[in-house]
Amino acid sequence: MAIKKEESDKFYQKMTRLAYRRRFPLKAMFELTYRCNFRCIHCYVVPDKNKKELTTEQVKGVLNQLKDDGCFHIGFTGGEPLVREDIFEILSYAKRNGFRISLLTNGFLVDKRAAVRIASLGTALNRVDISILGATKRTFERITQKEGGFERVLRSIKFLKDEGVDVQIKATLMKTNKDEFLKIKELAEKFNTMFRYSPTINPKTNGDKSPLRYQIGPEELYRLKQAIASGEKVINEGKLEGWNPEKMGRKNLFGCGAGSHEVSISPYGEMNLCLAIHYPEYNILEGSFKEGWERIKEFVKEFRPSKGYLCRDCVLAPFCSWCPARAWLLSGNLIRCSEPDRAAALVEAKHSPIWKKIAPIWEEQKNQRTEEPENYAYKQKRV
Repeated sequence: MAIKKEESDKFYQKMTRLAYRRRFPLKAMFELTYRCNFRCIHCYVVPDKNKKELTTEQVKGVLNQLKDDGCFHIGFTGGEPLVREDIFEILSYAKRNGFRISLLTNGFLVDKRAAVRIASLGTALNRVDISILGATKRTFERITQKEGGFERVLRSIKFLKDEGVDVQIKATLMKTNKDEFLKIKELAEKFNTMFRYSPTINPKTNGDKSPLRYQIGPEELYRLKQAIASGEKVINEGKLEGWNPEKMGRKNLFGCGAGSHEVSISPYGEMNLCLAIHYPEYNILEGSFKEGWERIKEFVKEFRPSKGYLCRDCVLAPFCSWCPARAWLLSGNLIRCSEPDRAAALVEAKHSPIWKKIAPIWEEQKNQRTEEPENYAYKQKRV
């Protein structure tokens, strides 16, 4: 008897809590390729032309190791994973080996036949995420630089929904689409899908900061986030519930699943903390997934931020979207405070009901700056 998706989701939530406590790799984000048929103006991915993508058999070998080490959920992403000619062979192999599968795609290559093949994954398929970066053809194609992309991506969502596939629409908020961002949300409502958005733009993985010119300012960002947040099918930041001055700040640097129950794997078979932090780039083909996981897990467990780590006691932490990945991409330093994130957090804090309580503390903290870390082992090499 097939397991209902609601039951599967509850089971996965329990497994996630267990994995976090026991520190085993329940989830892996697998970048199958950095190739893409879009050329999005804000994309942070930079392929390494000196490295080769994993072959079909190598991908299968990595999946075998993941299964043996307790991994249950695989998110296949890119680049655009559907540009790989072997994508459906990989998806079928993952299904046969009992993985829970998520597929992150731009949707351009999902025609009726592809939708049927994706749907054939059945209960092994958790969800398909599709990015909609504009509510109009003009804006969408200005961002993706793909002629004809808007109609094809909308059609792909219909094909998938017609086959009973759970689809989530994703979007990145930027200057180019801010005036129609609520319309993107309405598209998600029209298709009856969940809507997830990112309010931040990141530099490229090689340190190139040119995408940041598309980031909108903190005041406008706050207004749009408030407008977007209404609705049951929007997944966004949690709301602040109470405030305890004794628990102020962010004590744990890695508040996500990195090194506790999540890991990412590049198209070259390199294990990293996450999709944005390309460290330690442990090569599975030259070692093993088990050894790579132990190294990543140990790094996160033993990591101790230096005295320059401002987030530890920062009063703006509950309002801030900063994370080590943002710091890494912006500065090559896992602990460095991000001025754009700090500015956005300050705006949110000033609009909160507890601002009068925290304002005096902020006055004492606002001139602090991140010092260079004492341990340069976690600094990224910049181009």
